[in-house]
Amino acid sequence: MSFLPYPPPPEPGWYDDDATVMSSFADSAMPGMAQSQLMEQVSVSLEPTNDESVNDEPANDDDIDWDGTVLSSAFTMKQPKLEYTLYNEQTGQEVIIDMGVLLGRKPSVEVPEGAKSVKLEDSTRTISRNHAAISFDQDGTLWIEDYGSLNGTYLIRDNEETKVEHKPMKFEAPCTVRIGDQFFTFEQR
Repeated sequence: MSFLPYPPPPEPGWYDDDATVMSSFADSAMPGMAQSQLMEQVSVSLEPTNDESVNDEPANDDDIDWDGTVLSSAFTMKQPKLEYTLYNEQTGQEVIIDMGVLLGRKPSVEVPEGAKSVKLEDSTRTISRNHAAISFDQDGTLWIEDYGSLNGTYLIRDNEETKVEHKPMKFEAPCTVRIGDQFFTFEQR
């Protein structure tokens, strides 16, 4: 088996952001300065300082973005902390909805981080294994989605029943949610 060496590192100016960094240092460098001296100046200038007298705020490693990645505000925005209850009077089961929830007779154990799965009691066996999901978006808006269940998911408000099908549907508390033949009151805590 032959040995493949690692390629040499790219020279300064190879990447687009190198050009902006290098040009600002090249302008400030004295004419006739050797490239090795310029690179030494660049590496010294790019080192983080812990001198609090230079900055008004103390240096904090959590606040420094070392690799230059900027996260969008949508990603870093905190979701509102909301809690709802899904209560089945017939079985006495109460489910706390404080994050995304997969509901079913025997739901998948593996769900994305920040979500949970909840087993619904179902003596009539009308609830599918992975029946429906309730989730929040970043604004705290509630969404419900049916996962192709045999007996459907329905929202009931003002004596009007609406079937949840094909795509997530916005909804609000208070209302009644019918999952299979089981009726759940949905209210904010």
